[in-house]
Amino acid sequence: MFKAGLSNLKDDRYLLLGKVARPFGIKGEVRVHPFNPFSETFTRIKSLLLKSPDGNTRECQIESVRPHQDFFLIRFQGVDDRDQAEAIRDFEVLVRKDQLPAPKKGEFYWHQLLGLKAVSEDGRELGRVVALEQTNPYLSGNDILVIKADCREVLVPFTRQTVKKVDLEKGEIIISNLEDFQE
Repeated sequence: MFKAGLSNLKDDRYLLLGKVARPFGIKGEVRVHPFNPFSETFTRIKSLLLKSPDGNTRECQIESVRPHQDFFLIRFQGVDDRDQAEAIRDFEVLVRKDQLPAPKKGEFYWHQLLGLKAVSEDGRELGRVVALEQTNPYLSGNDILVIKADCREVLVPFTRQTVKKVDLEKGEIIISNLEDFQE
């Protein structure tokens, strides 16, 4: 299961996608563990920002990317051998939000939902979306909104029956029957 919360939003311009793991082979490829293993973002973009553990950043062009098991194998321009690949181990992998393709109608990126005010159908403020969780999509699972309400977290399925409307301009998400999901 994948979970993302407000702490994943490091900067308004960038979105944290994953982390560089160990090198793969001797020609500069690295394993990148995505925070969302079902994301297609790595295969759709041309460059990434790499952030070292000490906070230094550099933009890297992607030469090649391919999925492999539960991670991606990525070759960056200028990373041509195993030693250079080892030098970027444990770097965070970020993407500029303006590189992301526009979501289809009725679809949203998780970072767009984080921080939204949760409101009932009759206009009562219920709390804020503080995290999202992904259940197993292969088992017909759906995403889960984590709403902080009255000093506790309430898990709400992100379905058409429960989420009546997402209004990004107003900064709110309209939830039907939040009481059904509280203990």
